[in-house]
Amino acid sequence: MASDFTFHQLRSFIAVAEESNFRRAALRLRVSQSPLTRQVQSLESALGVRLFNRAGRGVELSTAGTAFLAEARVLLEVNDRARRVAADAAAGKTGSLSVGYTEPVAFDFLPHVLQQFRQEFPEVQLQLREMNSFESVDHLEQRGVDVAYLRPPVESQTVDLTMLHPDPLIAALPSGHPLSGRSTIALAELADEKFLTYSQALGGGISGSTAQACAAAGFAPNFVDYASSTPMLMSLVASHIGVTLVSHQFSLIPYLGVDFVKLSDTRAESFLALAVRNDSNSPAAEALCEISVKVSEQHFGRHDREP
Repeated sequence: MASDFTFHQLRSFIAVAEESNFRRAALRLRVSQSPLTRQVQSLESALGVRLFNRAGRGVELSTAGTAFLAEARVLLEVNDRARRVAADAAAGKTGSLSVGYTEPVAFDFLPHVLQQFRQEFPEVQLQLREMNSFESVDHLEQRGVDVAYLRPPVESQTVDLTMLHPDPLIAALPSGHPLSGRSTIALAELADEKFLTYSQALGGGISGSTAQACAAAGFAPNFVDYASSTPMLMSLVASHIGVTLVSHQFSLIPYLGVDFVKLSDTRAESFLALAVRNDSNSPAAEALCEISVKVSEQHFGRHDREP
């Protein structure tokens, strides 16, 4: 009765079939001839057929052996491919990864990260979704995204943060503002201004960083209006409704009626962090985190100081 055979037996059989000689096959496989002979005999016993016929000093495939050789090669190829697929998945080299990010990250940091990640993990499908820091936490908690670049603080029992680097904040002033012609101002000079910020954001994100920076400058910002998007925020500034602080990357984009001015305050900054669920077991997410830290160190002066 036929029984199961092993991949080791298949490799032994294929080597003998290709060499037409047990001795040469043994040398190729770097094994002794006797164990090789036993492997082939065990395979023949498992199949219930003779695979080789004697041919002078060598062997030749029998009719059954000829038919089985092609199938044996297919089986080994499938086995090897399955092993590679499993190993690649375990290493985060395949599958998909959903990434949330805040708008400024796309201007400078994210391109560096994605370029390196794509070079190292070309088979991973990335799904990029722009969202604010608060939406990022919600999506992480609901498993809507796997990782997210956001601005702390984060109040969640299910999310872990990897701090990356601080981004300087700059002032966005309406054109014609008395301070808009300056190259640099102190944040305290805006103490009497009406402040604008993003909606749903007083506890963190850029608004939280704004409140912290103003507190360090000796005053509490007077928030008078809130915007749901950056274009709306800039529209409010251009309308002379108030001023706002934003990440320095926004100065790369011209907004009609808005002037950007640097701040001299060293603590006027907003930290960038990478967030992931604390029960995540995604190798791809772990790899993205490692690459993000590396890029932060190489290009953005990452340090471990807490915000």
